[in-house]
Amino acid sequence: MDPNVKRVRTKAVRIASSHIITTCATIAATLLFVAIGSRIVPEALAGLPPVDASGTLQVAFLLNIAIILFGWRRSKDLKEALEAYEAADRLARENANTDPGTGLANRRELMRALKEMLMAGTPGVLLLLDLDHFKHINDLHGHAAGDRVLRAVATALEKSAPAGACSARTGGDEFAMLFRCAEDAEAERVARSIQQHLADPVLVDGAQVQASASIGLARIERRDDEETALRRSDVALYAAKRGGRNAFAWFDAELELELSDRLKLEEDIRHGIRNGEFVPYFQPLIDLASQEIVGFEALARWCSPDGSMLEAESFIEAAERTGLVGPLTLSIIEQSMRQARDWPAHLKLAVNISPIQFRDPTLAEQILKLLAATGFPANRLEIEITEGSLLEDRQQVLTIIESLKNVGVRISLDDFGTGYASLAQVNRLPLDRIKIDKSFITTIVKSQRTAEIVNTIAGLGHTLDVPISAEGVESEQIRAALERFGCTEAQGWLYGRAISGDAVRSFLKMSGGGVAAGEGQAIPAKLRRSR
Repeated sequence: MDPNVKRVRTKAVRIASSHIITTCATIAATLLFVAIGSRIVPEALAGLPPVDASGTLQVAFLLNIAIILFGWRRSKDLKEALEAYEAADRLARENANTDPGTGLANRRELMRALKEMLMAGTPGVLLLLDLDHFKHINDLHGHAAGDRVLRAVATALEKSAPAGACSARTGGDEFAMLFRCAEDAEAERVARSIQQHLADPVLVDGAQVQASASIGLARIERRDDEETALRRSDVALYAAKRGGRNAFAWFDAELELELSDRLKLEEDIRHGIRNGEFVPYFQPLIDLASQEIVGFEALARWCSPDGSMLEAESFIEAAERTGLVGPLTLSIIEQSMRQARDWPAHLKLAVNISPIQFRDPTLAEQILKLLAATGFPANRLEIEITEGSLLEDRQQVLTIIESLKNVGVRISLDDFGTGYASLAQVNRLPLDRIKIDKSFITTIVKSQRTAEIVNTIAGLGHTLDVPISAEGVESEQIRAALERFGCTEAQGWLYGRAISGDAVRSFLKMSGGGVAAGEGQAIPAKLRRSR
């Protein structure tokens, strides 16, 4: 029970007890008043001498009158106080089960209704709703706009809810609806109705704010418990989000198995970070004009306990989804700095930063601390950001970038051409390099259209006086085309795959790089030829 409700009810019980005691005392005094009055009043009216010459009965009679008057007044006050506390109890119960921001039920009330439906064995559906990109609405339009959107969702739920449904806000931008339903088609009509109502823009200070939502649907089964029902709806919600958002999806047993695998992967990642299983591998960066190595890009690899070596594509999305990408990336950067510190001074180290990490305003401070702790020169570090970073808080992203550049760190825009960067954004960012995404590079010798796109991007770099790099260089034909377009750097299998830090040390030692001796691995032939 909610503490406020419990406190009000305890006080109400005490007042009710006092009211009962006072009422009983008043009734007793009234009976005694009648008994005494039946003896002394007739004598007084008849003018006879009192039976009780000492006057005790007369005193008791008058005292009972006082007790009755006091009891009546006290009983009246207690009754009013009890009514006030009963009203407070109703309000406390309402507040305990209601979301103050939207007026909908809260999670506690939803769980009570869900438990009641499960116990009754009534066929029903649990609908979970999550707003798409709600953070962007708050960032772009302010929290007042966000509150308006939340109330608009509440209105959409109330307008779409069947009779007897429980509509609730269960979290920041998370909502739920529990309703009796025998047919899937009926539940789908409810979901579509909610989405149709949300299609109407919300007007905030003259600006139209558009919201959409992902919806998960799960049928309530009698053998379920509350947590099972919620988990199934959450699995369905995950499927709706993965399907492109602004959609609804039903729970499916295969989805649950997939979710179980996903959760296991996330737990394995946590365990791997704690146990140092994530290590950097290094891919060479080549100057196209001189064909010399100018640095290495650090790429995360997972040395799993079963002995397999997993590339970033296998785990980076899960790390981003769970918020683990920050500690994972910083661990890779620190290891890379310590290994690259002894490389020749002209070799740079390129590292990738996830867009998720730019949500942390202390990102620049954390990188600067790593530079200080490892003794790695800031002017040899190149941070690669993706166009997705520009979807975050742009001012915060710019502040982080400027803080890094102030100490000499270089900034590269990675995977250019696949995201959201406009020419205006590229012009505003203090970039030291633009890297063309490999999806363009690998097809430039097969598609004239793609070749023209790459040539245009290279021309943009020349106009902005920003060097252009290319990743995914796998053949001499691609290398020659990039050189004609005016690209300055390249990386890819033509020059070598990513190798361990020990292999890099051995290679640099053999090539006269002057690094300290160490036990190395075999160097790929293509990497050897690039010396």
